[in-house]
Amino acid sequence: MTGPAGAATVRPAVSAAAAGVVAVRTRVAAQHAAGAPGMATGGLATELFERVVLDIWSAALDDLGDETAAGVRRSVALVAVGGFGRREMAPYSDIDLMLLHDASAPVAVARMASAILRDLYDCGLEVGQSVRTPSEAARLAREDATILSALFDMRLLAGRADLVAGLDVRLRSLMRRQQRATVERLAAAREEEADRFGHTVSLLQPNVKRSPGGLRDIQLVRWLGRVTHGAESPADLALLGGLSPRDAEGLR
Repeated sequence: MTGPAGAATVRPAVSAAAAGVVAVRTRVAAQHAAGAPGMATGGLATELFERVVLDIWSAALDDLGDETAAGVRRSVALVAVGGFGRREMAPYSDIDLMLLHDASAPVAVARMASAILRDLYDCGLEVGQSVRTPSEAARLAREDATILSALFDMRLLAGRADLVAGLDVRLRSLMRRQQRATVERLAAAREEEADRFGHTVSLLQPNVKRSPGGLRDIQLVRWLGRVTHGAESPADLALLGGLSPRDAEGLR
């Protein structure tokens, strides 16, 4: 692909969503320029992009035909993961999505996955998309710390809430049974990422997300707190004795 399609070549719903993406970025930029805190700006961006994603989801369902759409509705959860799940979006962040399904309608799921990936791209968004059953997601989370960390922040957008709840139970069980190994995998993945993007003292322009001391280290504290204490936030971790109140305040 060379870029988003022009408005004349896409469906009206996609053209409207593309205009919405431009409006989101303009509004978020204005709020940032006015001095709004970063968390507030990220929350606003997430809320507005979520509306775009759900509009595309609804339009794609309408276009699939009754039988295929029914298969999607009965078998799929649309899930935000990663930064989208955490509600920490920047104006040009990737939209990280997972289609979690029960394997009862594979053809319908494949058609829906293709449709929303195409339509969101045509809106001007970069999308990271996975299509998995709960069993597949749990297995991959055991094998890959990057996938596990993305699933820590999963959040239902539409569809089968029970699939998300079931996967959450599997992940919590994994963390209880393999707590030490999970901590080691997360820490090793973070160290590898920091090495790949360079250490701050050796860079004129360190990567604010992935270099040591960047956003990823803050996220790592949250992930480790989830594994070791079941904490959902630095504040929760402080209440449980895993972090000092002062450090928790600094990580807000």
